Amino acid sequence: MNISTETLPSAPQEAARTAALLAALEHVQAVVEFDLEGRVLRANSLFLDLMGYSANEVLGQHHRMFCPPEVTASESYRALWEGLRAGQVREDVFLRVTKAGRPVWLQASYNPVRDAEGRAVGVVKLATDITAQRAQQADFEGKIAAIHRVQAVIEFDLTGRILDANTNFLNTFGYARDEVVGQHHRMFCQPEFAASSEYADLWARLGRGEFFSGRYRRLSKAGQEIWLQASYNPILDVTGKPYKVVKFAVDISHDMTSAAETKGKIDAISLSQAVIEFDMEGNVQTANPNFLRTMGYTLAEIRGKHHSMFCEPGLVQSQAYRDFWADLGEGKFQSARYLRIGKHGAEVWIQATYNPILDVDGRPYKVVKYAIDITAQVQRERAVAQKVQDITAVLHAMSDAIKRLARSAGRSTELAEQTQREAGDGSGLVRRSRDAILAIERSSSDIHEIVDTISEISSQTHLLAFNAAIEAARAGEQGVGFSVVADEVRKLAEKSSLAAREIAKLIHQTVSRVAEGSRLSEEVDAAFSRILGAVEATTRSISEIRIATEEQEHSTQDVARLLEDLQGRGSPRQAD
Repeated sequence: MNISTETLPSAPQEAARTAALLAALEHVQAVVEFDLEGRVLRANSLFLDLMGYSANEVLGQHHRMFCPPEVTASESYRALWEGLRAGQVREDVFLRVTKAGRPVWLQASYNPVRDAEGRAVGVVKLATDITAQRAQQADFEGKIAAIHRVQAVIEFDLTGRILDANTNFLNTFGYARDEVVGQHHRMFCQPEFAASSEYADLWARLGRGEFFSGRYRRLSKAGQEIWLQASYNPILDVTGKPYKVVKFAVDISHDMTSAAETKGKIDAISLSQAVIEFDMEGNVQTANPNFLRTMGYTLAEIRGKHHSMFCEPGLVQSQAYRDFWADLGEGKFQSARYLRIGKHGAEVWIQATYNPILDVDGRPYKVVKYAIDITAQVQRERAVAQKVQDITAVLHAMSDAIKRLARSAGRSTELAEQTQREAGDGSGLVRRSRDAILAIERSSSDIHEIVDTISEISSQTHLLAFNAAIEAARAGEQGVGFSVVADEVRKLAEKSSLAAREIAKLIHQTVSRVAEGSRLSEEVDAAFSRILGAVEATTRSISEIRIATEEQEHSTQDVARLLEDLQGRGSPRQAD
């Protein structure tokens, strides 16, 4: 194609055009000129305003005045100016510092200016302030880095092929990076899910730019089940078309296991206990079949109704009832035994807990009540309490009887002690009587000896009288008078001998009787000793009975007190 020389601009026109272009450039970019040593020759207003200087403050100053100390001290800074002096263009993002010390980021180019021979004679720097974009980029990069630190991240192309995966993802699934890059996403899925139309639809919709978020069940390299809270995010190019998918995920396997365990426990509780939920005003939200069966209602009959429908009117109107719901409103747990009223007015006793449930901010937003029907237990307790009351009455009566018995035992002890003293006195009298009998026995023996002597003397006198009579006979008439005397003496001796024999007989009888009396006294003494021993044993037994009776009285009183305490504790008590 031939261009006419008439259409080419003239030198003045070209110069004017160049000047216009430079002027337009000066309006949109910061421009500063340096010599090859880096001293400032000129700076436009955009540059001066950006850096906070006036023209006089920068002209003749070295370029390093705009740089942080760590930059000017670096090898790369020296290499920059060496390259510029050699005529090399340098374009990059540079960190600079304003007069006020504020960092600014510049998208800039350092352009050597050449003379007619092509030698570099100066440098023109064209710069655009990208501090805001740089801050935004740093913010984005920081957020992405933060996400990578705490989340598992994996990238796919639009067909599901893996492009990259971070350490968290690889550690979660137990793979090395080279084991997953280039593989398809289905390697993490259950085979039946990967073969399903649902799975194919997932990738088709991701390819169209649709976003997905939810909980997903995946498999690790070892075949273990892993639950992820994840989002699949199509990434758009500059034309707004998706070109890859980035998945951000958090391993919630532990949470899912805990949630499943918690749900299982709650379901188990719901199977065995009555459960009802209220809002913070006390209105029924829901109730399980156990509660409905216990109270005799259907769910439709109680939903939206106030808790007070299950309570006695006197309780509902009390300050304690208002305080009860105020405490629940403050998140305070309540647990006790409660009396409630069923649909047909029947008393229903429950052992229940009222549990305020807190939201993420720690504020209670509902109350869940778990309850067990203990009506039968309360009825048994009442029966037991009545029995205890009856037993207590019997024990009190027994205690009174024991007190009377104790008093009788005390009196018996006194009588036994008196009997013991009198028996002792009798035993003493018997011993003194026996001593007197023994003295009589000894005196009788002495008398017997004297009588024996008298008897012997009488015998001798009789013999002498007999001899005297013989001699008187021989004497004839001269001996008649003596013979009469001798005869009288003989008769007297015979009478004395007879009397002595009678006395001896009486003494013998007396001695026999005294001996018998002594023997009987010994037997009486022995009997009194046995009586005294028996009385002493009886006294001890009565004393022991009295002590045992007092102990029994104390024990009975203790048992009565314990039963009264048990009755007080076992009686049904109603909380608010």
